[in-house]
Amino acid sequence: MIREIPRVDLADAMAPAARRREFSETVERGLREIGFVFVRTPGLARMLPAAYAAYAEVFARPAEELEQYRRPEIHHMRGYTPLGVETAAACRRSGADGEPQPDQRSCWLIGPESITDTTLRKRFPAFYADNVWPERAPDFQAGAVALFDALNAVGLAVLRALEPELGYADGFFDDLTRDASTALRPLCYPPVTAEQIGRVVWGCRHTDGNLVSVLPPSTGKGLHVKLRGGGWIDGTAPEGHTIVQVGDMLQYLTGGHLRSAVHRIDAPGGPTGRSRYSSPLFIYPRAEVDLRPDERWRANERKYRSITAAEFFEARLRTLGLGAAAA
Repeated sequence: MIREIPRVDLADAMAPAARRREFSETVERGLREIGFVFVRTPGLARMLPAAYAAYAEVFARPAEELEQYRRPEIHHMRGYTPLGVETAAACRRSGADGEPQPDQRSCWLIGPESITDTTLRKRFPAFYADNVWPERAPDFQAGAVALFDALNAVGLAVLRALEPELGYADGFFDDLTRDASTALRPLCYPPVTAEQIGRVVWGCRHTDGNLVSVLPPSTGKGLHVKLRGGGWIDGTAPEGHTIVQVGDMLQYLTGGHLRSAVHRIDAPGGPTGRSRYSSPLFIYPRAEVDLRPDERWRANERKYRSITAAEFFEARLRTLGLGAAAA
């Protein structure tokens, strides 16, 4: 059992057969044994300074202005979500006197700008709602759209590399993710004051609810990953690398063969003067896709029953205190 997150180079995903095979094998082992891999993507890192600067300008706007970009009627699946709205299941009773301890972060949720099957918008309105963009922030929108496309390409390359290792036909994941409800999530973790030390949680321990998450380097440390055998390791990506991790949907789809790793974002141990910014992309299947594993993975018929991606994620929203998305 490996105890370090393995590294691969995205260029090897399109290399000659031997390097491509090694890429696939390393990815599969890392996602099976830890749930994380580091993917070398040097070009993507050059996009981040401008994107994060645009995020910072928007998140610094007055609360009353940001409030107009909230969409609670679709369970915050688009637009702005303020501090304290989300509470992971593990932190429902972790605060003082057993009180809930919400994640101390705000975010913005951005979906695909277009889809080919327009009926999905009527059948799953919350999952395919129009994006909400802040006014007077062209750099925010341009940077987010560019990052969405770049991170999606990384995630799809990793999923395609898994196909031969998992016994799926070529194009299996392309079909699952065609017109997916994939979402980019710019995140802002505000500075920690001296009075808050040890009292706030940036990101309570959790697993992600999607197929794979793709996370470029953040502006600060804090990410830690739990190993299956016990203990936690630093999940900070090396310079020029992007994180790809297993989500609960991929775990379900493979009957637990690939397992989503528990991870958390630790707040600093001392006061900070700056916010921390990150921009994970959560790759989902199309909302109507049935996640029931094929027969190779269904050792437990009762555990892995038929369930659509939309139904699966609605249940996840309830655990976060966001309610069930309209379908």
